[in-house]
Amino acid sequence: MKQTAKGAAMRKPTKENYPEVCKVRVQSTPEEISHFHELLDRCEELGLCNVINFSEIFPNKGTSRYYRAYSDIMLRMEEEDE
Repeated sequence: MKQTAKGAAMRKPTKENYPEVCKVRVQSTPEEISHFHELLDRCEELGLCNVINFSEIFPNKGTSRYYRAYSDIMLRMEEEDE
């Protein structure tokens, strides 16, 4: 089955499971998108966020230079003292 951007969006988390999810669309060269994915992985290792998913890289229509990828990220916020 062919992977599409619409298919990636269909595999999104529900609000019940992840109430505070940051949805990110990255548009750049494949190398820069891969670097961004590595940065997210490092942030997750440091406990700054939880990367729920990161789509494959899709080509943009009308250009051969730029691509896009989608990600769902749950940021981990520190509890504020009252």
